[in-house]
Amino acid sequence: LPGGVYLIVMPRLANKYFELIVDEPSFSITTDASDITGKMVIEGSEENQLMYEDLRFIAAQRQKVDRINKELETLDAGDSKRTQLEAERTNINDSVLAWRARIFEQYPDAFYTKMLKAAQDVVVPEAPVKADGTTDKYFGYYYVRQHFFDDIDLQDPRLIRTNIVPGKLERYFEYYVPKVPDSVIVAVDKVAQLAKGNNDMFQYIIVTLLNKYATSDIMGMDAVFVHIVDTYYKTGDAFWLDDAGLFRITHSADMMRPTLIGKRAPNIFLQDTADRDIPLYAINSDYTIILFWDVDCSHCKKDLPKIEAAYPQLKEMGAEIYAVYSQEEWDKWENWLREHQYGWVNVGNKKLKSNFQVIYNVNQTPIILIIDKEKNIIARKIGADQLVDFLQRYKETHEK
Repeated sequence: LPGGVYLIVMPRLANKYFELIVDEPSFSITTDASDITGKMVIEGSEENQLMYEDLRFIAAQRQKVDRINKELETLDAGDSKRTQLEAERTNINDSVLAWRARIFEQYPDAFYTKMLKAAQDVVVPEAPVKADGTTDKYFGYYYVRQHFFDDIDLQDPRLIRTNIVPGKLERYFEYYVPKVPDSVIVAVDKVAQLAKGNNDMFQYIIVTLLNKYATSDIMGMDAVFVHIVDTYYKTGDAFWLDDAGLFRITHSADMMRPTLIGKRAPNIFLQDTADRDIPLYAINSDYTIILFWDVDCSHCKKDLPKIEAAYPQLKEMGAEIYAVYSQEEWDKWENWLREHQYGWVNVGNKKLKSNFQVIYNVNQTPIILIIDKEKNIIARKIGADQLVDFLQRYKETHEK
């Protein structure tokens, strides 16, 4: 087995389980199902011996703290015994820190030591005092962001087979990277560089981040997906893929590329119910909301009433809607439009000359984009109930 931490699950004992570090050629374990951790006996594995000594010590201290916390709940705020119990709890916490410090000192090369260090939170020093005598309230955030991976060895593939690297990776991108494509791209490259040189870790990092941003529901993150593909897949770094797998991923990125936020929206030439050509670029408004929809789409049936209700307000903000029917059942489409009498521009590919599904990567419905007066894409895959708020915020920050 590759090095790492493995769970031994016992289905016949109500799925009880215990953990083992696999990092030595052979070892033996003996335990009792009544107290797996407490009665664990290990021979031939310093790593597991160290881990279970630590687990037993931590469990004993946790029991003491739990007892103190329960007793504190029964005491009034002014009870003199609170001070005594809180001091006991502090002493216990200090003893845990001292215990772990001893492990770090006595077993500096142990994998378990590396795990403990990687699992720790970054210790933030006191914020420096600025010239005006104040401290930066964001100092801790930026310090953790800068030093997040200091004790996480992304050259050691054994950490993949623990819960540490997966959890830390998720936490870093969730809490310490601004959810803006450019910031995420910088963070992706930083982490990838830390892992480069170890094939297993590099593959894990790249595949995990690719999947994360391929399925992100945050607008604009498809740019991160495209960046990962361009930087690590198209350059030959994705050694784990065959040609077919590589084509699927690079093709997906190429389909997304033309309609990323910031790109100029491709013009499309579609027709209204009277077969008159109405190109996208013929819409002369400050903002154009491009809606790809289908009569039989259940999500469209939920979103269209929301868009219809918001339409007057959207018009006041200088927006027009260019609603593109994605199918070719023209009678069904025209009957729907007669029934609902939408005031916006309704078009479809009636002449069957447009390749809009490919141009705009319409692989589902509804899909909503917003373009500005210069036809630049400012939003993609935005929700129907976000249109008004988005345009209000956009106008506040971009129209001055």
